[in-house]
Amino acid sequence: MGSLLVIPVFIPHSGCPHQCAFCNQTAITKETSPVPDTGRVAAVIRQYLAWKGTRSRVELAFFGGNFLGLSPCRIIRLMEAVKPFVDSGDIQGIRFSTRPDTVTRDRLDLLRSYPVCLVELGVQTMNDHVLTRVNRGHTSHDTCQAVSLLKNRGLGTGVQVMVGLPGETQDSMMRTARILAGVKPLTARIYPVLVFKNTPLARWYEKGEYQPLTLERAVEITCGMYHEFTRAGVAVIRMGLQTSGIHDPDVIAGPRHPAFGHLVFSRNMYYTVIKKIQALGDDRTPVRMTLSVHPHVESRLRGDKNKNLYRLKAAFPWCDFDIAPDPAMGPDQVDIFKSPA
Repeated sequence: MGSLLVIPVFIPHSGCPHQCAFCNQTAITKETSPVPDTGRVAAVIRQYLAWKGTRSRVELAFFGGNFLGLSPCRIIRLMEAVKPFVDSGDIQGIRFSTRPDTVTRDRLDLLRSYPVCLVELGVQTMNDHVLTRVNRGHTSHDTCQAVSLLKNRGLGTGVQVMVGLPGETQDSMMRTARILAGVKPLTARIYPVLVFKNTPLARWYEKGEYQPLTLERAVEITCGMYHEFTRAGVAVIRMGLQTSGIHDPDVIAGPRHPAFGHLVFSRNMYYTVIKKIQALGDDRTPVRMTLSVHPHVESRLRGDKNKNLYRLKAAFPWCDFDIAPDPAMGPDQVDIFKSPA
């Protein structure tokens, strides 16, 4: 596909029939107007097209609400706002996020004449007990049915899941990842649960009825889910909320970190190195381990503030570790070379 520019248009809470316990889209997106008019959509598109640079493909994304939950006339109006840019060749595809229970044949029929390339489902979890507890308003069956409908129409499918919802366990979150990886979506997003003000979750937290995950636990579980998805060939396109637009007072608690995805990539790299060292054999003879990675991912290997190197030294105290950047290496590849200490 080449390099991609995604133009985001936010429709916070629009089309949502429920107030989910964890959701405050206005705080997340900083958008206060639920559905932008045609002029606003066109202005956003022109703004981003000015930043296109050499990128070969442009897609428009409707995020933050339940796109297929909008009225048919609103869906058509938003699609028609994008159409002139599609006709001119400036935009090659349209994507949006929506609830699984609003993916119906009738709603998909509305999209036939538009270049929809990806529909991201707000799955959150495949645990029906948890879905009920957070007032999500749909079931795991709805998700399976939505994936089937989208695939039958030849539409790309993405899934969005959350880590740390009330009532979840590590086992149930990993089960969600395994089930969804098994239906082979194109993409996945993994979001740790943050406690936003003015939400039911915030009230539960203040009453002591909900305890968010620590950053360490959220990274660990997300790393496991990332592994499940990538092992199945699913592209994990985001881990962690985009926090640059979120004001500190809006977040009461939870595993917030400006580089959450980097922490997960670093954890995954750490486990990769551990497995490779173990495969080399362990006779506890003092040895030097030279770790070779692509220069672009050296920071992932080192970890935040060199944490991975410290952890490796603690796990294998008879080893000294060096890093040898190699531009010929693949982005997720690690090679290890042993030499006398």
